[in-house]
Amino acid sequence: AHGLDLKTIFITHDHYDHVAGLEEAAKYFGARTIAATEAPGGFSVDRVVEHGDEVKVGRHTGRVVDTSGHTPVGVSLIFPGAVFTGDALFSGSVGGTSGPEEYDQQLELIRKNLFTLPPDYEIHVGHGPSSTIGIESKYNPFFV
Repeated sequence: AHGLDLKTIFITHDHYDHVAGLEEAAKYFGARTIAATEAPGGFSVDRVVEHGDEVKVGRHTGRVVDTSGHTPVGVSLIFPGAVFTGDALFSGSVGGTSGPEEYDQQLELIRKNLFTLPPDYEIHVGHGPSSTIGIESKYNPFFV
């Protein structure tokens, strides 16, 4: 409806609700796939990334940062003014973890890799409304 052409699919973590349909979508749109694991949902991606890697999407360049904890391998993608967090960080919450060590890891990585961004950076999450770094670092109950 908007005349958009899907070229790249970036996977933040390997949970069913984020990778179901990945193979079909990639084939249908002819989109390249990028993830931090080789085969999210059993589908082999075109590029595997890790913390610190750069990703070009159209004319924009993003930086991959580690936000593991919700899953053993989880990443967020930062562009100037915006970050895509998957299920690591939500508006007013964080993604669930399998235990206390993973929980601590996730909160520490969010503090280190996301809350160091400028406060006006928009956060686009895997589920729910978007927010900003400033709002989440100041009011998210998991960090105050």
